[in-house]
Amino acid sequence: MMTSENNDSTLIPPKAKWLRRLWGALPALFLIFLVLIIIILFGRIKNGKELLEAQKKGVHILEGLHTGVTNIETVVEILQSAQSTKEAKETLQKRLTLSPKQAKAVSEMRLINLTQLERRKLEKHIATLRREMSAGQRGLKDQPVANVVALKIVPRPIRDRIDLPGTLKPWADLNVVAEVRGKVIEKTVTEGTRVKKGEIIVKLDQRESRNDFDSAKASYDMALAQLNRLKELYKEQLATREQLDNVTAQMKRLKAAMDNAALNLERCDIRAPIDGVVNQIYIEKGQYLSTSDKVAEILQMDRVKVEVGIPESDVDAVRRVDDYQVRIDALDGKIYSAKKHFLSNTADAMARLYNLDLMIENTTGEILPDMFARIEIVKQEVSEGISIPLYAVISRGETNIVYVVNSEKAHRREVELGLQEGWMVQITKGLKSGDKVIVVGHRDVNDEQPVNVVRTVQDPQDIIK
Repeated sequence: MMTSENNDSTLIPPKAKWLRRLWGALPALFLIFLVLIIIILFGRIKNGKELLEAQKKGVHILEGLHTGVTNIETVVEILQSAQSTKEAKETLQKRLTLSPKQAKAVSEMRLINLTQLERRKLEKHIATLRREMSAGQRGLKDQPVANVVALKIVPRPIRDRIDLPGTLKPWADLNVVAEVRGKVIEKTVTEGTRVKKGEIIVKLDQRESRNDFDSAKASYDMALAQLNRLKELYKEQLATREQLDNVTAQMKRLKAAMDNAALNLERCDIRAPIDGVVNQIYIEKGQYLSTSDKVAEILQMDRVKVEVGIPESDVDAVRRVDDYQVRIDALDGKIYSAKKHFLSNTADAMARLYNLDLMIENTTGEILPDMFARIEIVKQEVSEGISIPLYAVISRGETNIVYVVNSEKAHRREVELGLQEGWMVQITKGLKSGDKVIVVGHRDVNDEQPVNVVRTVQDPQDIIK
């Protein structure tokens, strides 16, 4: 008398021995192992909605196994004639109307011990899961009402901006130097004095320069008189052309010397080259100055320059921006409008920053050099954007979701994010104007759970009040 194992062997021809070896290697407790996996999976699921989904998947696989057991003769026939595991799975799908996952589970079952007892065990387990599913659905229906705070979506501007440090500098910083030698006889300004262009700030002793000028002028006057006499003699042919040319050239040399003497005499009065503020005086009365000695430092402060280092990643955006906002903390955080003056074409070798110079009008003179500033650079702006607090978004892997209130229930929405400004983030897809997004209590609700909106706000700033 043949055993059940021998009977099974006669069903499988030599060409399907690979299938017998595959099935024989699987443990007899395959179904118990599958049940344990499902139970472990249930233990890791966080909410009732996900639990039901997992239970549905388990029932789906077990129903496929039940179909295989019920149609064991068909299964054996398919496995005998199949040339590969892939072919067997595809045939099982078509003949028994199974899903790919169900066909895979059936193809991996052992034919040995597939009796009516095993069928009844499967039916019993399926019934148990269905009861659990029914209880879970009732549990979802009986979920408690959650108290939440909602934000009504109102389109508002949202910007992608960066905030960079900068330093304030005078528009011009000039060192005034002596252009002639001489002794200081008078200082007409002090440090902090506002001066106009051309205003005298220091006087030098003019006596030596005046003597030089007077001497040069006398020589020039003599040469001019001689030239005039020689011109008359030349007309009467009593002087040669060469004599006339020599006197003319001499007169021009003496004229240049006289002009230089006049210029040096004028330079004894040292004048401000620009409008500005005298920042430092380097000389004292009675001091003798040589040419190129520093006299004073004058700062042009009716407008100032802001120097900002721009990272390489933001250069392209800055290139398209002309207007900026500058905040100066030393002046109680006052904000000034600035215009782009110059963006360097090369980066600093050490910091790898591109220098940006901004211009601010400073007619009141309240801005001082070397003050610290913060510069706001708007890289991109959406005037009518849909935005919500970033904390209202729940991230699960690569998926971002929010919960909206509709018909007194929470509804799950997948959203796509855009620009971020501070703690607000733009929603490019998934929400529209007028939607009510749960911003407080959203992490404690499930899809379609009843909610009680205790407060609805339109301004995100009101959430924290």
